[in-house]
Amino acid sequence: MSDTRYSQYEFGIFDIMQVETLRPTAEVLAERLSHHQEADRLGLDYVMLAERHFMSHHRASSPGLLLARLSATTGQIRLGVLAYTLALHNPVLLAEEISTLDHLTGGRLEVGLGLGHRPQEIAALGLPAEHRQSIFIENLMIMRQAWEGQPFNFEGGLYKLSEIWVDPPFQRPHPPIWFAGNDPQVTAWAARNGLSLAVGFQPDESLTNSTAAYWAETPPEGAPRQRVALMRYLYLAEDSDRAREEFIEHLMRVDAELRPLTGEPQARRGPLSREEAEAQYEEQITRQIVIAGDPEEAATAIAASLRSLRANVFLANIHFALLDDARIRRILRLYAEEVAPRVKAKLAAE
Repeated sequence: MSDTRYSQYEFGIFDIMQVETLRPTAEVLAERLSHHQEADRLGLDYVMLAERHFMSHHRASSPGLLLARLSATTGQIRLGVLAYTLALHNPVLLAEEISTLDHLTGGRLEVGLGLGHRPQEIAALGLPAEHRQSIFIENLMIMRQAWEGQPFNFEGGLYKLSEIWVDPPFQRPHPPIWFAGNDPQVTAWAARNGLSLAVGFQPDESLTNSTAAYWAETPPEGAPRQRVALMRYLYLAEDSDRAREEFIEHLMRVDAELRPLTGEPQARRGPLSREEAEAQYEEQITRQIVIAGDPEEAATAIAASLRSLRANVFLANIHFALLDDARIRRILRLYAEEVAPRVKAKLAAE
């Protein structure tokens, strides 16, 4: 792992803003933002927020507003959206918003862009979801031109723009851009165009081709340092047995309290049994959806995945439904103070 393109390892939080719908939104958002502030105090490198629309169990429709709040209450951690669904946005207006956020953060902004995690979000607004790739390319072209800070006109397949001027961002030529997606052809395109890459929530073997295609390409001259981020759910406790027991109890509680509220068909009679919850736990660990255990166990798993994928950023989703504030803060502390240093040490020793 001596290649300097990916030998600097960083750690952060990826938050899809999944919430309990029975709690007041203002209360949930205040608590969540306090967790992100704690991540800053603990010295983590990133807080990345998702963009999600039209989902009752998420509060991720306006990630830019949340980052604006965090910009005033954090000092070092880099803040980003992972990722804006580009087809949902007017590229000029989004470029303006991003430029403002970059100034508010003092140049700590990261910008993730994607084709759309849920194509139904695009279709719900009457937009052509089948053309989201061509929309993405044209919108990115417009945004990069807008960030140059010079008046411009543009005529493409979707937009005809005239006399456009956008206040340039704090970071020049623009904040670092990430692409969120797993298709090898698209990840290769991202590398050639100077974008970092975010993959995850699939087993390593399903992501290897995507990251290999990314690293096989040569970035454009002057591009920022290439980063490949791996995103996984992370559950931590002081010892492995406690982590396993707590997570199994968590699965049973979620099934009992949330499934009736989602309208999910009742595939079986009665609540989730302990045996079923244990089987779910083992499946999620085996499929690498979740990393769970004590700090040493988690660090070993994270280091192995980063090594396998040649990834240099790990983004942990620590916000499971129905976890209380104290448990989230425990996971944050263990992650920042015990897991991240162990991962760095394991990879540096190779």
